[in-house]
Amino acid sequence: MRISKFLKLNLKGTFSPLKLAMIILFVLYGLSLIVGDLSKEIQGEIIKVYDGDTITLVENQKKVKIRLYGLDAPELNQRFGKEAREYLLSLCPLHAQAKIKIIDKDKYKRVVGIVYCNEINVNEKLVENGFAWAYREYSNDYVVLENKARKNTMGLWGEANPLKPSEFRRKQ
Repeated sequence: MRISKFLKLNLKGTFSPLKLAMIILFVLYGLSLIVGDLSKEIQGEIIKVYDGDTITLVENQKKVKIRLYGLDAPELNQRFGKEAREYLLSLCPLHAQAKIKIIDKDKYKRVVGIVYCNEINVNEKLVENGFAWAYREYSNDYVVLENKARKNTMGLWGEANPLKPSEFRRKQ
């Protein structure tokens, strides 16, 4: 069925083809404004590694705080927190270039994204090697890697009873 015939049958002349085209363009433009910033990548120099799941980089002379997507690393004052930070630094040293695939922004206005240093998916490596939990409250992307790390007692999974960072924060 041709579109023009469909429009005549289903819209009963309430919209002219021009009006319908304008509505469609308006909706598409609105969607591009909403999704625009969240569907791009940024690149810059790493200037700070806070802990195992938060970094700052400079992109076009602007500081951007990044929360690694889909994982939760131990807090610095928590068991294995310093090790998680050091592992992240080994993957993304200070002054290295990083590419970030933006997924979202969090309630603190940080960019939430997947970090790549030297073409390595850093988020995957942190979970795969036992330096972070898969953050199931936000994503299931890294659950398989976490289960593999647990099975192989990698990193923090070598501990008797590792405490999830979210539980650690609640107890503070």
